[in-house]
Amino acid sequence: MLYSKYLKMHIQSSMQYRLNTIFIGLSQALVNVGEVLGVYILFQQFSSVAGYGFYECLLMMGIIFTTFSFAECFGRGYDEFSQLVQTGEFDRILIRPVNIHYQILGSKIELSKLPRIFVGIIISIIALINLSIDWSALKVFVFISALICGVVVIIGLFMLGAAISIFTIEKMEFVNVITDGSKELAYYPINIYAKWLTKIFTFVIPVACFNYLPLSYLLGIGTVPMWLCAIAPLLGSLFIIPCIIIFNLTLKRYKSTGT
Repeated sequence: MLYSKYLKMHIQSSMQYRLNTIFIGLSQALVNVGEVLGVYILFQQFSSVAGYGFYECLLMMGIIFTTFSFAECFGRGYDEFSQLVQTGEFDRILIRPVNIHYQILGSKIELSKLPRIFVGIIISIIALINLSIDWSALKVFVFISALICGVVVIIGLFMLGAAISIFTIEKMEFVNVITDGSKELAYYPINIYAKWLTKIFTFVIPVACFNYLPLSYLLGIGTVPMWLCAIAPLLGSLFIIPCIIIFNLTLKRYKSTGT
């Protein structure tokens, strides 16, 4: 399988500077731990936020850490797509007899993000242990689909940023504002924000579909109908379809940088 060869190549590349990779990964993991401590300190002053206690928000953070880090690790090719355009490497990708998306995904696999994935998983486990969730087969499916939806949505955002860089050549900072802002916003229940912001991050950028809504179903809280919360991850995953369409359409406008 071609992707396994890409992965093997990036592993070998990372192992050439293994200490650098390890220290980068640990430093990024410590940043996530610091963010958890910040939320913990906040909950020392407030017992709950919109009906969500510390461990409910901790589970939200665990999900966003896991999905965002996984997307950054294996979908970094789209996030750093502007570099392919600037260096002219994308010209080579276009003439190869392999699917473009396949090549972009394999062009950048950032293994230094793996510690952040583990931090997200550990945080999620700690939160689940301290939450009284009456598990069923459906709830397990909703939880797993929420994680998958999160990765799909974030890669979709990276893909939209890549589409923009076809015109701008350089990566626009507002793309980072949207992606990183989405992560920060998902630390807390989305219904604490202004209604217009809630609608954007539910219906336009479906962050709530892999965070707030499925957790509302698992915890049995909130005002949204439970059946809608249960299928939210499936609906949110459809976000990738327009992202792929937009990216493919912008390719028709691509002009080589001449490098």
